[in-house]
Amino acid sequence: MIILNENDFERVRIGLEDKEKILPTFVLSVLDQHIRGTVYADSVTPQTALIGTESGVYFVVGNENNHDFNDYLFDLYNQRKKKKLRFTLFSSNENWDCVIKNQFKDMLRQMSRYSFDYDRKKQIDDKVLPKEYSIRRINEELLVNSAEFNEDYYKEYWGTVSNFCNYGFGYCILHNGKVVSECTSIFSSRHYSEMDIATHKEYRGQGLASIIANAFIHHCLESNRIPRWDCDTGNKSSIKLAGNLGFVNPVQYSIFV
Repeated sequence: MIILNENDFERVRIGLEDKEKILPTFVLSVLDQHIRGTVYADSVTPQTALIGTESGVYFVVGNENNHDFNDYLFDLYNQRKKKKLRFTLFSSNENWDCVIKNQFKDMLRQMSRYSFDYDRKKQIDDKVLPKEYSIRRINEELLVNSAEFNEDYYKEYWGTVSNFCNYGFGYCILHNGKVVSECTSIFSSRHYSEMDIATHKEYRGQGLASIIANAFIHHCLESNRIPRWDCDTGNKSSIKLAGNLGFVNPVQYSIFV
């Protein structure tokens, strides 16, 4: 098992994009060096690889019958568990699902998620906000006042707030100066931005989530980026909102937590 040098990341990314139907945005974010992360591999020309963020989100891909690699994956999990650190494992296909379940038994819980494509033909519905509401791009000053996507959130997923400001973006709705709805990039790569969205419980049911999500999507399209939407398969409200926003063709995959 080796840890690849950052100089090898571009080659790994090209190889994965040629072979894999779905790549999580965080994987591309690591390989594009927008966030700090590690690529574990069986060789400099990997047959099996594990791409991970500093926050403990991982994606395993390649030859699932690589027993030495699988043992290392199990050891890595145990090391993080002892330190009480996060370990979330994204599986690349059903074969890996079986290997993970066999390797980890009941130590990890399998969850099903959808990854959606965005239909660029979708007309963005620009609803008008009432006068007492306004939309602002998220900056360091505004995120301090956020209940959901605060400084701790950006430190977990982006390493630092300044790194988010350099490579990510997001928008929020203010009501009388209060942040009431937000849509931000939990991860961004060279070409993709994955959406994370939250609305204050007192302001739900007013269509604010759609409005702020459309602002995010509009920014993506203007900057020639592709918005991404992932959610749990049981999250009916998220699936419905995704459809209304123009996300189509959900593909199911597994994560293990």
